[in-house]
Amino acid sequence: MHSNAHSSGGRPHPSDSRDAALVFPRTGQPQGFATLATTQWDGNPEHVVRELLQNSLDACVEVSREPCEVSFTIREVALGSIPGIDQYREHFRAANAERKESPRGPAEVEIICRIASVLARDRIQVLLCRDNGLGLNANSMSRLLTEGNTDKADAGAGAFGVGHLTAFAASDLRYVLYAGRSGAVNGGHRDVVSGHAMLASRTERGPGGRVTAAFGANGFWMAKDAAEGGSDQLGLFEPRYPETVPEPLRSSLGELPDTGTVVCIAGFNRFRDDEDPVDAILRVAAKNFLVAIQCRRMIVEVRDETRSGSRRTVDDNGLRGLLRATKSQRRTRSGWLPGEQAYRCLRTLQEGDRINLACGAVASVRRLDPSEGTASRVQLFRSGMWITNRADELTLAHFAGYIPFDAAVMIDEGEIEKLVRGAEGPEHRGLDRRRLGGMESKKRLLHLLREIKEELQSHVGEIEQSKEYAPDDFAIFGQRGQQLAEKVAPYRPRTPVIGVDDASAEATVPKPSRDDDADSIDPSGNGKGTRRGGGAKPKPGQAVGGQASIRAVRNAHGEVDALRVYWKPEDTASRGSLGVRVRIPSGSDETCELPLGPKWLPIQEIQTDGGESKLPADRYEAPLPQGEVSFTLRLASPLAETQAVEVDVVRRAAPGAEAT
Repeated sequence: MHSNAHSSGGRPHPSDSRDAALVFPRTGQPQGFATLATTQWDGNPEHVVRELLQNSLDACVEVSREPCEVSFTIREVALGSIPGIDQYREHFRAANAERKESPRGPAEVEIICRIASVLARDRIQVLLCRDNGLGLNANSMSRLLTEGNTDKADAGAGAFGVGHLTAFAASDLRYVLYAGRSGAVNGGHRDVVSGHAMLASRTERGPGGRVTAAFGANGFWMAKDAAEGGSDQLGLFEPRYPETVPEPLRSSLGELPDTGTVVCIAGFNRFRDDEDPVDAILRVAAKNFLVAIQCRRMIVEVRDETRSGSRRTVDDNGLRGLLRATKSQRRTRSGWLPGEQAYRCLRTLQEGDRINLACGAVASVRRLDPSEGTASRVQLFRSGMWITNRADELTLAHFAGYIPFDAAVMIDEGEIEKLVRGAEGPEHRGLDRRRLGGMESKKRLLHLLREIKEELQSHVGEIEQSKEYAPDDFAIFGQRGQQLAEKVAPYRPRTPVIGVDDASAEATVPKPSRDDDADSIDPSGNGKGTRRGGGAKPKPGQAVGGQASIRAVRNAHGEVDALRVYWKPEDTASRGSLGVRVRIPSGSDETCELPLGPKWLPIQEIQTDGGESKLPADRYEAPLPQGEVSFTLRLASPLAETQAVEVDVVRRAAPGAEAT
């Protein structure tokens, strides 16, 4: 294999594309615009940003460089400055014309429309990602561009991952460029540059419609003569990369004092504008690399030159503020780390006990406050990157009967690092021992994880044997207190909780105790309807099932003073009048010796999307319009936290009718 990497001395050179072109090698394999590799992560910042950061962090680990400095820049450039754009346009037009003759699905039509829209502009946006890691040379560039190859030492799904294909999810052109600086040569630098475009295959036809040539869907930016007579697989011919580094890569590469890599995503789609891309990049970095950032092994900077041009950075100083903003997120789609768990894990890193584990890993362990619940979590990190919170032997079930705790297990080297890396999923998250090669490796990983479990159990201790685990606000009743404690019917709710979308809202509302005067609630919270030890409560009612999503609305002081609710009842739930109320469960049920009822929160008003604002009939229940509805509940008193807040919907009798 020939390498034409040259010494540039870091000096800018004129943009010269005469020696390079976007080459679509010949192939006999037809392919459309819509492929799983480019559509399954479409516009999702979790996959794109995590993969870019993971590659950067691994590249820095290779050369033992700390901190790993990663810079993201959103920039607007002239379309004509994109290398190979003329060949790109020519291939796209021909492939699109040919695909029109065949049935096309909606995904392919959408991709074609996006590409055509970008090509119609004079200026487009790009996302540049630069790191100070190992960099790229001609050999590593070839491995990067060849699907299925890897330069990672160990096999397994973690070694053969999704790789550079994830970056295409952020490109409406589906065109990604790479530049690398791999080391000093005669006092200068060795640079290499290339690119990969994924379109659709096309053919050329001669007289009589006979196919004279077939070109593949994958185009590579390289020396013009590099692929003459070659096939569609980059590894089957000798690639020769261009002699010059063009814009928009050149200026970013020139900012590197030493080795590093620049990735340029052409036609950046801003992650479909679901959220500000700067916020999205910082959020993904903070959650997935919180150990690397907290330990000062990684710094991430983001600039959006298309707007304010200001810089935002996430490092160990700003990490807590970023994660605090996501801590109400209790669940995520596709198994990503929820914000609530990430924030709790950061507290564990900052406040927990540090333990050196026998396997060579390090754990930070913190016993939970009562307000944080009783669910023990073990987060597994490799080289500072989050891998999973559901590793074998380290799930919640394995710590039943032990003092609730939160732990971060950090794996950086040794046998366990190799085994975990080999068992990782294609996105470098999740562990599956079946991905390891032999039975001995699978058994060995399970054994090491079991050792970690036992060391964590020993450190926190069992609840029965603990003399120190007594929450500060745990109520101790005397003789009179025990006599006054009320008996309450059991709760078996599956009600929506703040931050959880599309949760089932079916609940069983308890019947009143014999001493309840259920029909006479005093709105002031005094007199009737107020029970000793329980507080005021609304009238009982029959629960209504449905689907709901609830979001906390915070005021300028960061307190929750309203709940934004979208509620869709079941078909049978639309009869009669409805009421809605808010409560904080006590955490006790019929199994408790002295069970306590929930705390009902007073409601100030309910606001519907139609602009109608209604005052509640009493302080603890508001009338709810029938049918599929969005509304806002304004609370009488703001809350500092909302982890335990739940919403009930009950059926009421229509005016003048009997209650059902």
